Amino acid sequence: MTLLALLAALSLGAGPVEAGGACDGAARIAVPDLRITRATPVAAGSGFASPDARAPKVEAGFCRIEGVIEKEIGFELWLPVKRAWNGHLLTGGVGGQAGSFNYRELARGVSRGYAAASTDTGHKASDPHWLLGDPQRAANYAERANHLLAVKAKAAIAAFYEKPVRRAIFSGCSGGGRQAMTEAQRYPGDYDGILAGAPGVNTPAMSARRMWEMIEHRRHAGLMSAADWTLVARRGAARCDGDDGVRDGLVSNPAACRFDLGELLCRPGSGACLSAAQIAFARRIYGPLHDENGQRIDSGILPCVPVSATPLPEPFTPGPPYLAVSLFGDGVHRDRTWDAATFRIADDLPAIDRVMNLHADNPDLTAFRARGGKLLMYQGWADPLVLAQSTTGYFDAVTARMGAVSDFLRLYMVPGMDHCVGGTGPDLFGATGGEGLDRAPEHDMLSALERWLDTGTAPGAILSIKRENGKVAAERPLCPYPEAARYLGSGDPKRAASFRCAGPQ
Repeated sequence: MTLLALLAALSLGAGPVEAGGACDGAARIAVPDLRITRATPVAAGSGFASPDARAPKVEAGFCRIEGVIEKEIGFELWLPVKRAWNGHLLTGGVGGQAGSFNYRELARGVSRGYAAASTDTGHKASDPHWLLGDPQRAANYAERANHLLAVKAKAAIAAFYEKPVRRAIFSGCSGGGRQAMTEAQRYPGDYDGILAGAPGVNTPAMSARRMWEMIEHRRHAGLMSAADWTLVARRGAARCDGDDGVRDGLVSNPAACRFDLGELLCRPGSGACLSAAQIAFARRIYGPLHDENGQRIDSGILPCVPVSATPLPEPFTPGPPYLAVSLFGDGVHRDRTWDAATFRIADDLPAIDRVMNLHADNPDLTAFRARGGKLLMYQGWADPLVLAQSTTGYFDAVTARMGAVSDFLRLYMVPGMDHCVGGTGPDLFGATGGEGLDRAPEHDMLSALERWLDTGTAPGAILSIKRENGKVAAERPLCPYPEAARYLGSGDPKRAASFRCAGPQ
């Protein structure tokens, strides 16, 4: 691109770029296969609001660069004014089917002095059948787009600031967590530090369960109400609530919980209860998933986890369907009118691997570790979409493969937390879900990762909080797995000081 053409592109929709403004230096960006479509200076103190209402407003001054890598991989790159740049890159992964940008991480990054980047992975969320387009889209979604973003963003940043990126961090949850783990496993040189939440390391199996559950909920429509499913989860939590030394509504380790759904069988005077048919159905849903040939796919849903009781057809109207429907309908069957009720695990699950590689479960992280990379994983124990055992199982697999891993890998399991954020327990700790108490490394996972990279000081317990009406309503220490928080025997159970981290009993 010529300088004249680039300057014309920079002014699209944003007015001329003023000399000395936030975008001064954008004209120096000339990176192969990267095209800037717009560069918008954002003034400090403007309270900039991104297209995602969930993202915090930005008071820092920055240059908002929008563009395309190769043919259709969209990206945004937010560059702080030069005096505010900390020398680092923060990339935000995108969940679900992607097709949009992670504006929460873009906003958080530039507010902390990072150059911040995100990609839509090569398609738009407005296209519900993106997988039926260019076959390259599958590979872009699975891994290429984020790898190319790392390479191109670093080059663009170096040109803009006239100095290279000193450190790069990737942060994502759900699909973004899978992207994070894919970076560590397949492109270990892209990022120095990685925050990976609810990563769905075996996305094909996870998607097969989602499809199967939706089909089962439609087949048994009317058998279980939302209140019935809530009763199952609450009674499971109540059964094991005291295992950590205090009954406070949270179970520190649901994997150790033993709860028989038969306890909910209706008897005279039993109050809220389930019929024998309902219990049989709940056992089917909570139990391990098997394919039509009896092959086991997963280990089932833990007690305390609320079931996401969505029937077919799934509820994304308008807009793209669940990832599972796209993967199997458009990806495997190449049919935009595919009847999801015809899904067969034994046939369709292995077929998705011929479309794209959505496995992020390689336990060999030797290359990432050797270059000094640091990886923090986190997972809600009450997540109904990415089951907690998939994440703890991956951690155990890495340990079995590589031995002691505490020098580069820590996992934090979050009691009561739903998918990435939300749920009954404290869920804010400076990860993708939102800001914690403050930015101290003991209270903020991103800051803890920064300190680990800077000083070699590995994170210990990290404070998680729950905010209600803008105030801290509860606290809980998050412990490096397999440790869990145990009550000290006295003190307010809503305060972290009443707990300590302890190993499995």
